[in-house]
Amino acid sequence: MAHMLVRSTTQNAPRGVHKEHWIFAAASYRLVLMNKYFSQVRSRQGVLLGALVVLLLVLAACAQSEPASATEAESVSLRLGTLRGPTAVAFAPLLAEPGSLGDSNYELEAEVFATPDLLVSQILTGSIDVATVPTNLASVLYNREADLQLAGVIGTGVLYLVADSPLDWDDLHGRTVYTIARGATPDILFRALATEAGLVPGVDFQVEYAADQVELAQSLIAGRRNLAVLPEPFVTRVTKGSTELQPALDLQREWTRLFGAAAVGAAGASEAPPSEGYPMTALVVSTGFASEHPAGLAALIESYKRGLVAFAEDPAATSAVAAALDLGLDAATIEAALPRLNMTWIPATEARQDVEFFLEVLASENPASIGGRLPAADFFLPGPE
Repeated sequence: MAHMLVRSTTQNAPRGVHKEHWIFAAASYRLVLMNKYFSQVRSRQGVLLGALVVLLLVLAACAQSEPASATEAESVSLRLGTLRGPTAVAFAPLLAEPGSLGDSNYELEAEVFATPDLLVSQILTGSIDVATVPTNLASVLYNREADLQLAGVIGTGVLYLVADSPLDWDDLHGRTVYTIARGATPDILFRALATEAGLVPGVDFQVEYAADQVELAQSLIAGRRNLAVLPEPFVTRVTKGSTELQPALDLQREWTRLFGAAAVGAAGASEAPPSEGYPMTALVVSTGFASEHPAGLAALIESYKRGLVAFAEDPAATSAVAAALDLGLDAATIEAALPRLNMTWIPATEARQDVEFFLEVLASENPASIGGRLPAADFFLPGPE
């Protein structure tokens, strides 16, 4: 178009203007227009080229973000908290080898706490994703609106009545039974079982309380007391320390016999589940982690179950692994106590009825022991869809 404009101008020189001068002026004007035209073209090309460069950079960034996402997924942490003592023993194979959970993209970060209070504070602040706690404590935390759900049961009781001779419930008449922590689970369970057996605590027999289980165990070994309710591993320590003492009543077996509850056990013979007991210890998970990382929780559970198999197949070696973790137990005590630790795995969907009944029994004696009321249905982690 600019070229046509120059041509028409040269053909019509103004009157009084020399034709050569007009041609020179027209040619100069033509050059100006052509330069302007090519400048516009270059400008458009520059815009297009700039847009193309931006597009290429965006595509490159997207391509780079894909492996970054994969790397991030591989390094997702699962923070596990457990209690020092028999509760942590079941997780010993995992605690001994922190890091990747099997073939999953989750990295285990585990911490063993000396007291329940320390673990509870971490749960309430959201610093722990998964934790092992007494089942009634899980209910208490739920009723305090803690962000958690019960994923499953990992222990079905470790309480025994230790005596210097075999006995039955009727043999308690007129005697004094020592236990720990008035209103706590061992006290409540023993009283409930005795009542179900037809005895009246405080009338048919007396109950007295020791300062703690260590002091009670020492007094039994020293012969100052001869009848007490104790948990493992103190039962093993006491019977090793005094040949006159023995586990006279298995309170897990008595629970099943007296209450007629269905035996608590997990499917799968390789996990060697106990045939009797009550849901004493639970695995809880934050609702956020359970929702966002179900694969991570599943990987942890599978690794835990492999640990149970390891205990069953080679108790001596696995007990040595647990003892090396400074859980407060030596290898010989752990191995001797294993048959009475009742470690297992029962998913919440299967354990719910037993958990609710267990909590009802505790609440009938001391409502505060479960947080004042039974937890609602959302306390139990649903199974995979």
